Amino acid sequence: MTNRVKQVWLPGFVTLFLAMMLLTFVQLVGPQPMFVSTHGWRGVAPVAVVYVPWLLLLFPVGAIGAYMASRAGASRRAMVLSLVFPVLPYFVFFIVALPVVSILDDRVAHNTMFSALFAGLFAWVLAPGLALLAGGLPTRMILSRTRSTRRMTAN
Repeated sequence: MTNRVKQVWLPGFVTLFLAMMLLTFVQLVGPQPMFVSTHGWRGVAPVAVVYVPWLLLLFPVGAIGAYMASRAGASRRAMVLSLVFPVLPYFVFFIVALPVVSILDDRVAHNTMFSALFAGLFAWVLAPGLALLAGGLPTRMILSRTRSTRRMTAN
């Protein structure tokens, strides 16, 4: 296996798999999600659905991804990329959707509100990404300290 596969792709796909399996588990047996609406009216369809238990379960998923990347000798950038791997498809969607909606907003019959896109960006990119990083970065720091301690005792 090449270093890129061991340091980025394998930990990235493991975090993606675990994140999606935990999301499925929370949807099936977990508590009801939190619905975010732009107007606060009950008759309006929700803009974003936030699964708080899933966000909490992403902390250990981020720690597992950081451990795997660190174990393979990944750099800090490669480790962060493997941590946020599960939210990258959503991020790309919003990067493409925001300009398209801003250009086509007046020409399409179904007007998409910018507030809905930003609420979705928060619920599906920023919050999960921060949860993964909050679980992975402390793990990376702990692992780097134990390695430096081992090097010092070995000399």
